[in-house]
Amino acid sequence: MPRQTPSKKTTESTEPDSKASAEKKSASSRKGASATTKKATTKKTTKKTTAKKATTKKAPAGTTVAEVMSSPVHRVDVSASMNEAAQSMWEHDIGVVPVVDAEGRIEGIVTDRDVAMTAYLQGRALRDIPVREVMSSNVQSVRSDEAVVAAAYKMSQHQMRRLPVLDGEGALVGMLSLNDLAGASSDSKDSGVTEHDLADTLRAVCMPRAGTEPLAAS
Repeated sequence: MPRQTPSKKTTESTEPDSKASAEKKSASSRKGASATTKKATTKKTTKKTTAKKATTKKAPAGTTVAEVMSSPVHRVDVSASMNEAAQSMWEHDIGVVPVVDAEGRIEGIVTDRDVAMTAYLQGRALRDIPVREVMSSNVQSVRSDEAVVAAAYKMSQHQMRRLPVLDGEGALVGMLSLNDLAGASSDSKDSGVTEHDLADTLRAVCMPRAGTEPLAAS
């Protein structure tokens, strides 16, 4: 029997199927290669990011209180009179005087307001009024090695314009005022105190305290 030759129609119908199969296989190969390349790139990027994170240095803590505080400190002894405290304020153009013991450790604080209110309310000569009777003994202070930004926060919390500065042994070594904070903010970008921080501190310090009312303008 003679061998039959496949018809042309059969050959033509088989070729598109083979071509489609080849194209599908090629697309799958390209997709797999693309996925492999993407995975390798992601892994490389992650590794690079991790390495960069590991070598990043910490930002500086900022300027310390010791760098901007006012020193030496004008002070009075705990045995002094209110007249001596007032005299020190007048001679040195300051509004607060720390009261210290014989070893230089702070015992209290006397402000210019204390002087005025004492003279008005007690009706006695300032020289006859011991400073220990008037001073505020609950003194908020900062350490000389603290960051200036931390001191600004403490001023805000306690509504204080000035803070005594103590060393590691508790001895009085300086005073930190709002003016000192302003200088730190303007003189150095590394101080840690921004203009925004300074404005917040000033706003908190000037806010009327609980139980008091601001005086009406006359």
